[in-house]
Amino acid sequence: MCTAITLKTQDGLHALGRNLDIVALLDVAVILIPRSYAFTHTIMSLKKKNKYAMVGMSTTFENHVLLVDGMNEKGLACAVLELPKYASWSKALDKDKINVAPYDFVYWILANFQSLEEVKDGLKNVNLVNEPLEGKEVSVDVHWIVTDRTGQSIVIEKTKGNFRIYNNKVGVLTNAPTFDWHLINLNRYMNIQVTNPHKVKWGHQELSFDSEGFGGIGLPGDVSSSSRFVKAAFLRNHIRVEKGEDALITSTFHILSNVAVIKGTAVTCHQQYLKTQCTSCMCLETGVYYYNTYNNNQINAIHLFDENLDASEVKVFPYQDKLVVQKQN
Repeated sequence: MCTAITLKTQDGLHALGRNLDIVALLDVAVILIPRSYAFTHTIMSLKKKNKYAMVGMSTTFENHVLLVDGMNEKGLACAVLELPKYASWSKALDKDKINVAPYDFVYWILANFQSLEEVKDGLKNVNLVNEPLEGKEVSVDVHWIVTDRTGQSIVIEKTKGNFRIYNNKVGVLTNAPTFDWHLINLNRYMNIQVTNPHKVKWGHQELSFDSEGFGGIGLPGDVSSSSRFVKAAFLRNHIRVEKGEDALITSTFHILSNVAVIKGTAVTCHQQYLKTQCTSCMCLETGVYYYNTYNNNQINAIHLFDENLDASEVKVFPYQDKLVVQKQN
C-alpha cells in the first residue's frame, strides 16, 4: 500500500510526494547516485553508467540498489506502488527489446530519461521481465507514477495482456484496482464540496448545519486503496498552494498526512500491522529530496545539486527515524 501525488505552486514549482505504507519495516535510506556510477541491471547482468544523476529512497540487497522513488537532475521523478493481484510480467527475454526487471524500473527511468515525452517513447522498446532476487523478498506486483517539470504525469501498468500508459489528470496514484477503475470510481463523489450546503425545508421543518465542513460528508476516511485515492484527489484539487518551495513542501506533507496509516488501525489477515513508514516530497526544480518518518516528524532534506554528480560511488544518507524535538526553554 502507498499513496503518491503531484503538486504545483502558484509560481510554477512542482513536486512528487508519496507515502510508503508497509507491514514489515524496510531497511531504507536516501541515496545519491552520480552519473558515473556503474549499475548492474539484474536481467542481463550488464553494468552501465547513468546518463543522469539521481536521488531517492532506496533499499539495497548485496549492493544492488532498489529505488522505491526518486528524481533525477533533469527534474524527472518516479515512484513505485503496489498493485496486488493485477500486475503481470513477461516470462521470457525479448532480444529485440530492452529487458528490465520491475524492481529496477524506477532506476532505469531516472537513469536514462529527462522528460515524460522521452519516457513514453522509451517504453515502446521495453520488456518487463520478472527475475527474482535470490534471498530477497521483493514485491513485484507494482505500478508506477512518473512526472516532470511540466506538472503532467503518467501511470504505467503491466497487466495480463496489457501494457498501459495513462495520462494522469488527477495527479494521484494508490494501489489496486487498476488506475482506470479509480478514475471511474471518482464519479461517485462528485457531490462532495468544500462549502456547506444551503438551508432546506423538509415539510415545514427548516434544516441547517451547525458547523463548517458539512459539504465534505461522504468523503472516505478509511485507508483502503480506493478511499485513499478519492481523499487524496479531493484534497489535492482543493488545497490552496501559495508561492515558493516552502508552500510546496508543507502542502504536500499536509495532503499525505491525511491519507497516512497509523499503526494499529489496519491489520492484515496475518495479524500484521500496516503503517506509513515514511513520507517523501521531491521538488523537481530545486532538486531537493524531503522526507520524514513514522517516528520522526521533522522534515529532512538532501540537496541533489550540492553533491558531486560526476562521482563514481553511491552516497548514502542515514535514515533519520529517531524523534527530534525542538526545545524552546
